Amino acid sequence: MQRIYQFILIIILLLLLVFDIFTNKPELFPSSRISPCYTESSPTSGKLESNAEKSEKLINVPSTLDLSNKSYFIDGFDRFDWYQFQLFRKTNDRPKTASNISTLYAYEFEHEITVTTTSWKRMGHRVYCRYLDDNNIEIGIPFESLTYPEYIVSCKKRDGTKKIGLSVEKNGDFFPLPIIDRMLKKPKYELSMCVASIYGDEPKWLMFIEMIEHFKLQGVQHFYLHIHHASEYDMRVINDYVRTGEVEVHYLIERDMRADNHWHMVNLADCLIWSRGETKWTIFADLDERIYMTNYTGTILDYVQVVKNESIASIQFRQQWIMKTELMPPKYEGDRQLDKWMPTHRWHSSSGIGPPGHTAKCIVDTSKVFIMFIHYVTQFFPATNGSNYVQIRVDPEEGLVRHYRDLSLGDWGRKWLNSTLKFGALRDTDYPSAFLGKLTENVKRRAKYVYDNYYD
Repeated sequence: MQRIYQFILIIILLLLLVFDIFTNKPELFPSSRISPCYTESSPTSGKLESNAEKSEKLINVPSTLDLSNKSYFIDGFDRFDWYQFQLFRKTNDRPKTASNISTLYAYEFEHEITVTTTSWKRMGHRVYCRYLDDNNIEIGIPFESLTYPEYIVSCKKRDGTKKIGLSVEKNGDFFPLPIIDRMLKKPKYELSMCVASIYGDEPKWLMFIEMIEHFKLQGVQHFYLHIHHASEYDMRVINDYVRTGEVEVHYLIERDMRADNHWHMVNLADCLIWSRGETKWTIFADLDERIYMTNYTGTILDYVQVVKNESIASIQFRQQWIMKTELMPPKYEGDRQLDKWMPTHRWHSSSGIGPPGHTAKCIVDTSKVFIMFIHYVTQFFPATNGSNYVQIRVDPEEGLVRHYRDLSLGDWGRKWLNSTLKFGALRDTDYPSAFLGKLTENVKRRAKYVYDNYYD
């Protein structure tokens, strides 16, 4: 019965779409324009070169769509109809017209090209996918799509596409992006990590080194990082991890005024797509969080490697807050300083463990996740075998998040400390001794290599 209702809603949406096309009277052969990444609805830049011979073929644009491939469909529906239905089910509204759109990256998968954006408050807005060949000549009529989930646009694939962009008008400006290949036969990594966006004034060099080295000891093979703001001093060590191939960076440029923490939503959306297909399991966690296994004899990688049930798409860990009472040191001063200031050495006063789901953190199979939030999966894709993807919860006896939460930043202590005390009185706890020695050694080695001969 639910399938019948879904089918009826899809038919209604298609009729509305046809009506919209007729009322807007789109041109068959649109002009193509390139402008900066921030595209306005009133274009001012020049046109791309045109090709008359190719224009004659626009009506019959070659497509890579293979309807015989069952994986193209989602829950029995054309995947692009399914996306639109999810938006309609959430908002009960037709797509709106965007005033502008700022693109971030583009990723090619088997059945679509996914473009991520940074424009705030554009969920459910209409945009047009624009396809370019290797000569920067536009391929075919722009494909109408929409921003859903937030910061994500799905575009149909077209043969010969080398770059893709988004415009808010069918003939409007757009900025072409190169396309990142995600048509991988199998993941490159078994376990990676999406690090929450870097921003704010507190020095991050030491917290960053400790975070990376901790998760490397837990089996993480690759790190995806978004930077909104970082000092030149912090960037020196970040770039060193980029140099060694362990970290990839995407930069977030402000084009819509918002509080820094709202960039976390862009980070979640882009990293969900960025990691999809390239890694089997992805940790979503913050710079000041250390997920580890407790009584389980092994690393996080060991733990996820024994998960054989394909219905499991998310593994959720409960959180314990470690009271961080001082800001991190601004610059490296040597090994003794690290012994004193590494968060795992310095702070021990801890809350009780939060209840299941409370500000938890997850390790997910991003190929099975449609929408990701900070603490949980908002929506899974329908499972291909007719069942449902599920999330399992890790008991604190098996694994935990140690969150070194600064009491002053964001006025967290005043706002939230009392509520965390409801989970139990403060007590001293320690980072696992089995890893502390090696962690300290690795942090010292990297810090010394990067900063020992550093000159302002």
